[in-house]
Amino acid sequence: MQFNFSRLLFVLSSILILSSCLDTTTVTTTSSDATFVSMTLAGNDSVKMAKFALDATGTTIVNIDSLPFGTRIDSVYPTFSFKSTGGAKLHYPNPTGFKFKKDSAAVTGKDTVDFRQPSIWIRNYASDGKTYLNYNIQVNVHKVQPELYVWTKVTDNLSSVNATSQKSIILNDKFYYYLNDGSAAYLHTSTDGISWSSSVTPVGLPEGSPLNDMIQFNGKLFLTQDRLNIYSSVDGLNWTRKSVSSFNFKSLLFVFNGQLWAVVQSLNDATYHFATSTDGDVWNMIGTIPPNFPVNDFSAVSIGTVTGKSKVLVVGGYSVNGALLKNSWSSEDGIYWIDFSTENHSLDSLAAGVSIISYDKKLLLFGKYYLLNKQFYRESKDEGLSWQKPSLTYNQIRQGFVEKSAKTQKDTLVYNYYEPHIYQSVVVDKNNSIFLIGGYLDKLTLSIKGDSRQRSADKNAEITPTTDIWTGKLNRKSFAR
Repeated sequence: MQFNFSRLLFVLSSILILSSCLDTTTVTTTSSDATFVSMTLAGNDSVKMAKFALDATGTTIVNIDSLPFGTRIDSVYPTFSFKSTGGAKLHYPNPTGFKFKKDSAAVTGKDTVDFRQPSIWIRNYASDGKTYLNYNIQVNVHKVQPELYVWTKVTDNLSSVNATSQKSIILNDKFYYYLNDGSAAYLHTSTDGISWSSSVTPVGLPEGSPLNDMIQFNGKLFLTQDRLNIYSSVDGLNWTRKSVSSFNFKSLLFVFNGQLWAVVQSLNDATYHFATSTDGDVWNMIGTIPPNFPVNDFSAVSIGTVTGKSKVLVVGGYSVNGALLKNSWSSEDGIYWIDFSTENHSLDSLAAGVSIISYDKKLLLFGKYYLLNKQFYRESKDEGLSWQKPSLTYNQIRQGFVEKSAKTQKDTLVYNYYEPHIYQSVVVDKNNSIFLIGGYLDKLTLSIKGDSRQRSADKNAEITPTTDIWTGKLNRKSFAR
């Protein structure tokens, strides 16, 4: 009897324990929020860079910053995150012609997707199994090479003037193109560098005035002339003269640290100095120019360095004795100068009349190089210390167009190349477009050897003026982001 009672007690205890467990209620919660949270891609290193978000409408999942040019998106692994999900499915409305010919597929994170397909969208069901949201998916990849400069010829011949001197410059976002044939001056203007006015005659600008050292400073154009005189204009058309008495102007140099700089010659001892002005009217003669520093026909540019300092570079030109220089001078104060050419000889083939601009955190140099034709311009990524030839694949100055081949009768891409110039004007407008305006062409015959053209002479002895205009822009400068 004792034994049966113990067994009964065990059974009752078990029942009580089970009853206690049955009294505990587990609540399963569901959500009706199917909102998108995030999307990532895997499959190659480039697609991992993509960061997705909803667009302004809230209906499209998109990477605002496009993936690099050439990134493959034909076989990638997408993963998604939502506020809640009871399952999501990708839909392919037009799969024909693509690798993955499906109408739809469940999102598992283990299947590849070809995002080249148009109009892919995703439907996510919330965890309640009833509520769902649809999102379009857009994977952006740059369709053009961002480092490619795209060039267009604006005109072959803007003017028929047989110019002995010419200069283009931008003042208040307007283009001014001056030409001088030795007896009269002519001016063309443009608001966009594409459409140009007929020529007018500048008022107050001396006949036969050299135009090479024209410069823009503090909302005015300045030009030296007749040694003791400097001319200025606020509208590009009407010019006024200002004279100095303590030195002769040789040429205007550059704008640097809020001042206009010039090379001058003292009337006392005929030595050459720098001169500065804060307004273009009152000048102070300072320092002396280094040996082999140019006094005319040089190219100069002011830049900001990677350390935040200002810097100026002066390249080429002619010395006080008329010798053609290969020097490349750099200074951070305008007084102490470093000659880069003593350490680097990448400009040894430089001819007279080059132009330098600061563009895309680089320096671009345009001009004539002896024994060099198609690659006649160079770039510097170290603030003018060394110069390299830009990529032949992407950065030749040429305009491509399609014409039908006489042999095959098929459309063929052919190129019109920009010929080497000297003394051309190179300016950059507010839209980051580069303009190559006018200058002079070398008429000496070039011998063709393979894909390069060489000339036997080492002098720019026979040149002819041209008023052609080309414009180009780095593709990346046109991207919205």
